[in-house]
Amino acid sequence: MATTTVESTVAADLVVPADWAEPIELSLFARIRKFLWISSGLFSAASFAIPAIGVVAFGSTVGLDASFVAGIVSACLFGLACLLHFGPDEA
Repeated sequence: MATTTVESTVAADLVVPADWAEPIELSLFARIRKFLWISSGLFSAASFAIPAIGVVAFGSTVGLDASFVAGIVSACLFGLACLLHFGPDEA
C-alpha cells in the first residue's frame, strides 16, 4: 500500500507541465549579456565575503586590500551592467 505525505502532495501541486511554460529564446548576445550581469554580481559578492570570513576565522588582514579593490571594481561593473539593462527584464 502506497502512502502519501503532505510534502509529496504539496510538491505535486507545484509541478507545472513543460508545455505550459513559455519558451525563452535568447540570442548569443543576450546570453553573453546575462552571463556578464550574473558573473559580475557574484564575483563582487564573493570578493567581499571571502576576505571577511578570513578575518573572522583567522584574524588576519593579509591580502584584504587587493580583494577590496577587486570587489569595488566588480561592483562598479555590476552597477554598469544593471544600468545598461544586461540583467533580467522582470523578476
